[in-house]
Amino acid sequence: MKKIIFIVSLFLAATAYSQESGSFRVKTDNSGVEVIEYLVDVPKQSIVLNFGYNIPFINNSLTKSDFWNKKTGAGIDFSVDYRHQFQKRAIEDEVVIRVPTMFAAGAGLGIRYLHKSIWFNNYEDVLKNYTDKDDDKCDVHLNYKNVKETASLTYLDIPLYVEVGKLDRMKPSGFFKLGFTPSILISKTLDYEGAYTASGYYSKINGETVDVLIDDKLTLGYFEKEQPCYNNPEQDLSSFVLWGTVSGGVNFPFSDLEKGKSANWILRISAKMDYSLTPISKELPESGFTGSAFRLNQSNMLGGDGSRVFSIGVMVGLIYCL
Repeated sequence: MKKIIFIVSLFLAATAYSQESGSFRVKTDNSGVEVIEYLVDVPKQSIVLNFGYNIPFINNSLTKSDFWNKKTGAGIDFSVDYRHQFQKRAIEDEVVIRVPTMFAAGAGLGIRYLHKSIWFNNYEDVLKNYTDKDDDKCDVHLNYKNVKETASLTYLDIPLYVEVGKLDRMKPSGFFKLGFTPSILISKTLDYEGAYTASGYYSKINGETVDVLIDDKLTLGYFEKEQPCYNNPEQDLSSFVLWGTVSGGVNFPFSDLEKGKSANWILRISAKMDYSLTPISKELPESGFTGSAFRLNQSNMLGGDGSRVFSIGVMVGLIYCL
């Protein structure tokens, strides 16, 4: 709720700061009709350089397991956008004028990088009524140590957005932005660490009561010496992701008010939220997360029914007015 209130406040700031200022200039077009050009120092076209830092949160049906700890993670994104401020024609004293509207649109190209990990140091687990390789029922006792999963993902972004707010070259102005970003996965680094031991308790074997704990029989998957939790696990990631973005903030022009000079460069500071409208990973097959041991086969960072990312962060932009 606090995040929503913050974004709404930024939207209200955009409306408050984006007031008309300046003067009119009368021009004559090619047909001899007098046209008044509205001078509020709102650039019709601009180039925007954006640099952002965010905190990503991964959500799926498996990382809710009680043994996982989730590290904060980090995300960085950079983009170059073309921004177009819309104008409308109006009548002022029976003369046609051009007035910048409160709306703009933009498109660009960028890079998005995400780094996230989950971990736990020690975890003891018992799998009840487990069927071993000899089709005997048992309880498997597991002891995991220093388990960690890490994902580093890089995407090529194509940001598309609409914006509310006038970009004034003479005074601060606010804005609110809503957009969609198609992304293509261009690189990934997935690291898996950890070890475990396993033993099996049998009350019966082949129908006979035995009451025995087996902890050193590799053919059944039991061993006292620690073994790796992961053996070349296969993680199926989505090559295409569609993101939704909401942001808002304030623009600060580098103008010289005393000399009445408009700014060619404008500093933009904003807060933003991103959400992956499509999952970044695909749903695990019924066989689970192949290449991982026991419980980890059914619970990993990017598994389950597909993982989505929600992130909050800050953005710093530098705008060049064309």
